[in-house]
Amino acid sequence: MNTISQTSRQLRTLQLLLGGMGLAVITHLYGALPSNSFVCNRHLSDKQRRVASASLRDSSGASGLAVRKPISGSRQQHTSAPFGTSAIFKSLLQPVVPFACAIALALSSPLQGNMPMTSAAYAEEMLGVEEQQSVGIFERSTPGVVFITNSMDMLELDAATRTLEIERVPAGSGSGWVYDSDGHIVTNYHVIQGAKSLMVKFIEGTEVKATVVGADPASDVAVLQVDLPSKSKPLLKPLARGSSSPLRVGQDVYAIGNPFGLDHTLTKGIVSGVGRTFNSVGGRPIQGAIQTDASINPGNSGGPLLNSRGQVVGMNTVILSPSGASAGVGFAIPSDTIQARVGNILKYGYVKRPSLGLYLGADGMAKRLAGVDGTIVAGYQKKSAGGKAGVRAGDIIVQINDRKINRLNDVFAELDEYQPGESVQIKLLRPEVQSDEVQTAGGTFEAFSLSVKLGEAPAETL
Repeated sequence: MNTISQTSRQLRTLQLLLGGMGLAVITHLYGALPSNSFVCNRHLSDKQRRVASASLRDSSGASGLAVRKPISGSRQQHTSAPFGTSAIFKSLLQPVVPFACAIALALSSPLQGNMPMTSAAYAEEMLGVEEQQSVGIFERSTPGVVFITNSMDMLELDAATRTLEIERVPAGSGSGWVYDSDGHIVTNYHVIQGAKSLMVKFIEGTEVKATVVGADPASDVAVLQVDLPSKSKPLLKPLARGSSSPLRVGQDVYAIGNPFGLDHTLTKGIVSGVGRTFNSVGGRPIQGAIQTDASINPGNSGGPLLNSRGQVVGMNTVILSPSGASAGVGFAIPSDTIQARVGNILKYGYVKRPSLGLYLGADGMAKRLAGVDGTIVAGYQKKSAGGKAGVRAGDIIVQINDRKINRLNDVFAELDEYQPGESVQIKLLRPEVQSDEVQTAGGTFEAFSLSVKLGEAPAETL
């Protein structure tokens, strides 16, 4: 409940009811109001007149002002005045009635100074439409956002005993969000990287230990598990999930997290860009990232990015800033990517990722050695899918399906669209072959294509 001094709809209604009751009592005591009583009535709003009229109907049983009802015969039966007033005294009181009406209304005004008001009533009364939307999104979503702290073991020298002891110390913190009612929490891999102990704190203060279900460093996604007793199960408030593919530049987004340890902080911004690419902590590119100017700071990592419906459309991950604080350029992993990675982790404990089974050279090497864009095959991995298909060391991969390969990230980006067991078409340049030759600045190359059935990459686990 909030106590405020401003006038509220509920308090105005109470004021009108009290004023109407005052009118009804005065009319009942002193009979029909004189014609000049309309002065009081005309200063009332339509709403006040309706409320006053309704109150009088309740007290007199008739619409409008209470009147003396005639009875049979030529004479009227008058109810004696409470104080035995004569007709002359009544006539003296008649001009006072309009002022009594005003006093009755005024007496109720002080009540509105410190009356309690619910949050919903306050929002409806005092906030604009956009503000109500922001408040509503925060109040519905914030119970599903958690604060994650991790700790690491460090060797400390005990000055008294001169011995080394293992001490668990805080290593970092971040945010996360409730994925489902089974106790799964989604966050960034870099939030829990290297942790020996993880604690998850809910909005009302409950802290519980968490275990790692699985993680994918290549996409910076991790899934935790919390086990709550039955009485604490209601703390699990899964957030609604939406698709990131329909996002448009300019639409509103909301970030909830724990920047600098300030738990459950809301910031608002817009989608500044879509289809961005940045490298994960595992060195692999994250495709289709969402750029936003919603303020994201250290501690926001792992928190949800919400659309105006309160649906998770991304997970706040990194910022571009010379100072390490928000500079208006933040990136979130798209929810479609999160959904796919979390699904794999919950099913297998890791992300099943396709692989060519090849070791590839650094960016720019093909350009320097052969004068062409592409990536050079430096060797084979164990049970290499590419080796089985006929790829050789020294070959230059210039295209996979319809995607031109200019750098290593282009290979990863294309393979991320497939599953192990599916096939891709690779275009290669092979040096020092005498048929179908292609002359380049670095020598003579044969251009040809191979179909490669993708294998499964080694599991990336903690």
